[in-house]
Amino acid sequence: MDLTDVTIDGPMNFSGATFSGGRVHFNGATFSGGTVDFNGATFSDDGSVDFDEGEFSGGTVIFNRARFSGGRVIFDGAGFSGGTVTFEGAMGPAPVGLLAAASTRTPAAVLVLPPAWLATNP
Repeated sequence: MDLTDVTIDGPMNFSGATFSGGRVHFNGATFSGGTVDFNGATFSDDGSVDFDEGEFSGGTVIFNRARFSGGRVIFDGAGFSGGTVTFEGAMGPAPVGLLAAASTRTPAAVLVLPPAWLATNP
């Protein structure tokens, strides 16, 4: 699925989905409103989900209880300037580039990360 450079300002539901094999591109996408739900999704095997250079500027993106157990989920160069992105209860290692991107978020953005991920990034 290729959602490169799209603006997402309404609901999308990926809750409980399994991303395994293949690629899903959100590269350069702007999340500006609505709710995008990855609650309980599994990212595994040799699949790849890319949020490279994505902009989280409004709305809510939910990765609560998502399982990162293989494959690649990539947030290199992502920006967090508004809205809420939450990973409460997420399992596995932090997605590539997420902690670096989180460190540059603006005060208007709410980013909720699991304590274990924060402990690995002093």
